[in-house]
Amino acid sequence: MQLDRIEAVVRPRNPWESIDLGFSMVRRWWKPLYKIWFAFMLPLFLILYIFFHNSLWIAVLIVWWLKPFLDRIILHFLSHALFGEQPSFRQTFKALPHLFKTRLLLALTFWRFDFSRSFNLPVWQLEGLRGKAASKRMNLLLRSTRRTAVWLTIVCLHFEWVLSLSLFGLLQMMAPTTYNIDLFEIFFHGEALWIESIHLFFTLLVISIIEPLYVAGGFALYLNRRSHLEGWDIELAFRRIATRLSIKK
Repeated sequence: MQLDRIEAVVRPRNPWESIDLGFSMVRRWWKPLYKIWFAFMLPLFLILYIFFHNSLWIAVLIVWWLKPFLDRIILHFLSHALFGEQPSFRQTFKALPHLFKTRLLLALTFWRFDFSRSFNLPVWQLEGLRGKAASKRMNLLLRSTRRTAVWLTIVCLHFEWVLSLSLFGLLQMMAPTTYNIDLFEIFFHGEALWIESIHLFFTLLVISIIEPLYVAGGFALYLNRRSHLEGWDIELAFRRIATRLSIKK
């Protein structure tokens, strides 16, 4: 990593403050980030809708299961944008073979329910370690951060449910008073095609809002942990002093 090109204030933070830094990354680069996000998500949803139009709950389940893969696309953008290089859709598409090699299969199976996956992802994707070296590195980084990473997952999961219920509540409020809609009935047991279609659309909307924030928060936790361990702020301070001294000469 070329720390002198980093586009963030590098200093040790408490874990929750570092998560806020991750959210700030999404706010700063939301336009190019969402261009790439929807360039991948919209074709995926269209394909799933066509193939599973008779059982759209399967499409919703597949989207949920593929979150670890979609997270890798978000992290690829953020990890480059943080160091002054915003990858285009073409560059991201070319990087897909590499993203498939970042323990994606394990992330989609054994590690799918790991509540610290947002923090683990940068280790697998950006450091590329394997075997015992990867295990030692992960244990070191997780030592004082895992609890926060787990809570980040829990909070984001609850926000997904709240947003989903809110969207169905909005739908209920907009319905004519002569048409009686049971919000919880359609949310949990709706089987009509129009209800499942709306459910799939709401899933796209909710994931598009929460998932970039979730990945960015885990990425910022990872950066903060490395800053504590490796003294990035001190290194940058010495580099600035060396630059000023060379200019004076």
